[in-house]
Formats: sequence, structure tokens, C-alpha cells
Amino acid sequence: MVAGGPLTDWISLGVLASAVPRDAVDDAIEVTGKAAKRTGGKLPPHVMVYFAMALALFAEDDYEEVAARLTETLRGWDCWDDAWEVPTSGGITQARQRLGYEPLAELFSQVAVPVAEELTRGAFLGPWRLMAIDGFEWDAPATETNIAAFGFSGTGAGDPDKAAFPKARVVTISECASHAVVDARIGGWSARGPGSSRWPVRCCVIWRRTGC
Repeated sequence: MVAGGPLTDWISLGVLASAVPRDAVDDAIEVTGKAAKRTGGKLPPHVMVYFAMALALFAEDDYEEVAARLTETLRGWDCWDDAWEVPTSGGITQARQRLGYEPLAELFSQVAVPVAEELTRGAFLGPWRLMAIDGFEWDAPATETNIAAFGFSGTGAGDPDKAAFPKARVVTISECASHAVVDARIGGWSARGPGSSRWPVRCCVIWRRTGC
């Protein structure tokens, strides 16, 4: 433990800060047209981008707890004004809706790159960088929008094995040596009959060394 919380919290946020610099966040916001419409707001877009990423680090915490964890770190990044207060969960929800997903997708495309170097063990096979295709699924809230976008696992509405929630399917390309994810796509579930949820994972693929 350290002052203010577990050491692991500070390590996680420190890695986030080094991997995702403020300049990259601002660029992603500008490119996607999600800049703040007014000044002086408690939750400007760049704060919400870091907040959305922190939700992945602290998935068991609620909105207000995650925001409180971020406060001290954001001050150190010059991303938090001392006049601001930790917002309520309702205010955070509205700010997330204003932000949308586009800045995060753009930011991911900027920072998700191969990190293995020439001498990294297992990174290359001759002129090729070793990569892996993987996949997993997330349950999504059973809203009409999510049901239309993702659908349910199972063979149909009358299927007793039909899932309780819509499922979002994620496919990633990762670097074998470092396990760094360099590309990802999220799509809906496509039911193709019993057993269709069993798909091959960890398939090895290769990229040209100069093409990364």
C-alpha cells in the first residue's frame, strides 16, 4: 500500500500515462470533431478519454470511484483543474455520451503498434514479424440498440441455450513476442447453428518486418 491506495493502482495509471500521452489524446479528439463545445466544463473530452481507459483498469469499481482514482494522476498530467470536483455518476454518463466512441477508436489506431525490437526473443522469423489472431466475446446490456447491433448467441429466439445478453465479438491481432495488441475489430454475433460459437483462436500470422 502507498498513500492514497494500492501500489498497483499507481503502476497501472503510470503505464497508461506513458503509453497514451496527452498530445495523442488531443489529436484524436480534434480529428474526430469531439472538442468541447464550451469552456470550463468539469469533464472536458480529454479527461473523459482517460476516464474511459481507466474503466478498463478498474472494471470492478463504479464511475465515481474510478473518477476519484484518476483525480491525483490527472493533476500530475495537467489534465485536472483544482477548482473541479469529482463529478456524479449521472454527470459522467452524460459526458461519456457526448464523447462517443470515435476518439477512443482514433487514439487506439495511433498508439497500438508493435513494440518488439530486433533482439526481442521470438519476435521475428527471418524477415517476418510473428503475430497472432485471437478473439473473445463480451456480454452487452440488453438494450434494443445492442440487440440490433450484436445479436444473441444461440440458434434462434426459441433456442433454450440462447444467451441472456447480446454478445459483442472482438477479434484482435497481437504481437507474439510482446502480446501487444496492434489491431482490433468489434462486431456482432453471427449464429450459424449449434457449436458455431467454437471458433479457432491463437492462429499464427506473420507480417513483413518493414511493413510494421
